[in-house]
Order: sequence, then C-alpha cells, then structure tokens
Amino acid sequence: MAKGYWLATGSIKDSKGFMGYVIAAEPYLMKCGAKMLIREPHTDVREGNPGHLTVLIEFPSLKAAEMAYEASEFQEMIALRTPYSECCLSILEEG
Repeated sequence: MAKGYWLATGSIKDSKGFMGYVIAAEPYLMKCGAKMLIREPHTDVREGNPGHLTVLIEFPSLKAAEMAYEASEFQEMIALRTPYSECCLSILEEG
C-alpha cells in the first residue's frame, strides 16, 4: 500500500507561541502512526516563496494521512498554530 504524506511549508512568526502547537501535535502524530521525515526550520529556498519552514510527515497510507488531518482533535490544534505561523499543508500519496 502506498504511503501518505503531509507536506507543510511556511513561516513561523513567533517561535515561543508556536511551541504550544508542536507540544500538542507531536504525540498526536505518533498516535496516528506518523513518522517525521523532514523538519527543516531554515529551508534553502531556491525558487518561489514557500517560507523558511519545511516539514514532511509520512503516514502508513493516504487514508491515514487524510483521517489524521480531518480528525476533530487535529482541527482543534490548528488554532494553536495559526496565530504564530503561516502554513501551506498538502496531503500527498507516494508514487
């Protein structure tokens, strides 16, 4: 079965404030069977303007990635992130 991924790019405006999201999201993602592949706070952007932060998270399947995002538990966590960052998040399938 093909794996699913979250690809997040963006900028952190307040790193102290953003930590509340990180503290909540990390155990949630582990519970979902996710694996952090890339967490780069100083991305070497060569083209475009995606921001300085790049995160790539692997899930067991595309369905697992979609369900993790759509869960009410995660939707509530988004409010912990939005005041302190600008984010673009895509859900992708391996292949």
